[in-house]
Amino acid sequence: MIIRDPLYGAFEPPSFLDRLITAPEVRRLAGVRLLNAPTPSLPTLSEITRFSHTLGVLYIALQNPHVGLTKAEVRAFLASVLIHDAGTPPFAHLLEYYLNDRYGWSHESVISDLLTGHHAIENLAHQVLPGEDLRFRKLCRDASVDFNLVIDMVRERHYASRLLFGTLDFDNLDNVLRMAWALGIPADKEAFLRLARNISTDIDGRLVLPASFSREVDIWARARRQVYDILVFDEITVASQAVLTRALRLLFKERGLEDIEWLQRDSDLVEHLSSDKLTKNLMLKRFKGRLPRQLLCIQLKGTLKSLGFSSRDKAIDWIENVSEDCAAIRDPLGYVFVDRGVFSKQIQFHDPATNRVWDHGEMSESVVFYCFFDGSKRSEQHLSEKVRSAVLEALPKVLDDRA
Repeated sequence: MIIRDPLYGAFEPPSFLDRLITAPEVRRLAGVRLLNAPTPSLPTLSEITRFSHTLGVLYIALQNPHVGLTKAEVRAFLASVLIHDAGTPPFAHLLEYYLNDRYGWSHESVISDLLTGHHAIENLAHQVLPGEDLRFRKLCRDASVDFNLVIDMVRERHYASRLLFGTLDFDNLDNVLRMAWALGIPADKEAFLRLARNISTDIDGRLVLPASFSREVDIWARARRQVYDILVFDEITVASQAVLTRALRLLFKERGLEDIEWLQRDSDLVEHLSSDKLTKNLMLKRFKGRLPRQLLCIQLKGTLKSLGFSSRDKAIDWIENVSEDCAAIRDPLGYVFVDRGVFSKQIQFHDPATNRVWDHGEMSESVVFYCFFDGSKRSEQHLSEKVRSAVLEALPKVLDDRA
């Protein structure tokens, strides 16, 4: 199979992967965006799917010599690349935030359950795409891929897992490069590929990279920061996420985990939210109609806990209450973005030549608060100042109450 990609050109993966690439568990990702929500301000990125990203990660992984891995481990690792995002729910991290806050759920943790058919309540429903059941396990056996090794790798029980579920890994290299391309951000592709060819892990799971590649790590980190500066502060993008988040919150008030079909695709969930009596009006008015305008975007250093909030939901409720009670905003729409190493990561590498550890970057920790409303542009500036003043005035009281 020849795969043609706008970043990497045409490439041909090993033939034993051909049928695995077409497994329903992998192809479902063609219906799940890389971005958390569709947005007209980032049109190209909105149309990139987790499927094309997965094949990009495969290309990145194929550049690496896989030092220290046996042939069986390499085959299993490449199969793991194809399935590493298979647990991603519709709207990706947007839905995952709420599944995680309530149930400790994460898309990485459910991959092995999906592959073994234990992801559904009562272990009954196994269709991944309409009319298509699970096939990845059988296809691994047919392709002479050690399925137990694949399970170990996606459960992060193998040291090679660090190259898929780490800080600077194959997944992140393609993720940053692909998003930068879609956003029109110049990025040095060759620097990314040099990292792909030279990074590895040792048997203790440490990232191994010579210190001479610090410039390439700088290039990756700067591109990553540029990408997230757009994603976190683009008004229209965040407005879309805020509306969808409220819709999900409304749904969660009445439904349990067993009612959330996390193996849906983005379009399935939009259709569900647009027809469910709990969320229909919101979706028609504020998502499919005119998106609300932004009144507040303020980034504060610290964590939710250090700022006085026990959860993202509590912080969103607080923003909405302050905006309504203190600034007289009618039906405000709050949203909160939690930065845990999003803008900057601290990474340690082991240099095999000197046997020394070297560091790069610092871990960023901040919380971004947003407020949106349905009013006119004319009233936006005046109301923005009122909301900002109200929030900054109320914040010390939250901290005092916590103390």
